[in-house]
Amino acid sequence: MFNPGPWQSVLLDIDRDAEFTGDDVDQYSKLVDLGGDFANVLVVIPTITSSTVGIAINKEPYIAEVPSLLYILDDDATGNFLSATTAATTAMSIKFEVGVARYIRIKCGANQAADRTFYVRGC
Repeated sequence: MFNPGPWQSVLLDIDRDAEFTGDDVDQYSKLVDLGGDFANVLVVIPTITSSTVGIAINKEPYIAEVPSLLYILDDDATGNFLSATTAATTAMSIKFEVGVARYIRIKCGANQAADRTFYVRGC
């Protein structure tokens, strides 16, 4: 039986203190615990400053852990790329295939001009 996780709000707070080495508070959200291991994450993206949006993965629930950016191989395995949307300035939803992950952050490819609230759900 399919059992998705609950919807959670995820704040990208441009005024928060840095949480890990290399943190860019204008691009990374706070750490999210999906509540279990999931192969996919559905992300509802709000209106944002034009940017790509991707997923960064933590192995443990420690905010000081440096997350690793999610890359996937293209369909003929000749290259890889960040799993990200194209630039989106209006609200949209996207499913990211994350392998199996529990702790994630949202990663924008460009600085956000204001705080952004995303919604995520493991599935």
